[in-house]
Amino acid sequence: MLDELSRELQDAGRDAKVDHIGRILDRQLGSAVSDWRVANSLLITLGKSKRALQLVNLLACLQQRSLELDVHIASIAITACRHNCEWGAALDILRKLMGDRLEMNTITYNAAVSACEKGGRWAEAFG
Repeated sequence: MLDELSRELQDAGRDAKVDHIGRILDRQLGSAVSDWRVANSLLITLGKSKRALQLVNLLACLQQRSLELDVHIASIAITACRHNCEWGAALDILRKLMGDRLEMNTITYNAAVSACEKGGRWAEAFG
């Protein structure tokens, strides 16, 4: 099931919007979309396929469906961004965590700093 969903998300295009991703999730998963294990698998898959914008939009979509963003899910997403040199997306996720007043850990911060480093954005890493 997740393989089919991952393919459909990838076929949706790099710039798939939150509402489009939501329709795909509803059609493929129904209520299972609120399961953090499903979210982890989807985030990892999108990260491996170098779809950082879809990854950020998936996070927004999951939050709209009452899956709380926690430090574990955010760390997976930021790490995926790091692997794809998507420093901007990593910082967007970090800002979202900070805006939601979630407590971050060393892994989360290190992943965000590493994403900036890979993108040659040292000022952003420490600013």
